[in-house]
Amino acid sequence: MIRGSESRKVDTYKQTRLLMFTMVRLMGDSKTAPKTPEALWQLPGDEESGNVMNDDEMREIFKRLGK
Repeated sequence: MIRGSESRKVDTYKQTRLLMFTMVRLMGDSKTAPKTPEALWQLPGDEESGNVMNDDEMREIFKRLGK
């Protein structure tokens, strides 16, 4: 139950990070804006697995944000 709760929190943070990353890329300076969401905001688990969000994960997050 604890791992599931932590995973849910991290998923929420990932959604927020992706939204923030999109806003920074759209409205920020293209020369200084981070190239990946992980470069903008590190989350627990990013260092361990070296995860870079793939297209499927991004689509799923956008679906959840659209609800």
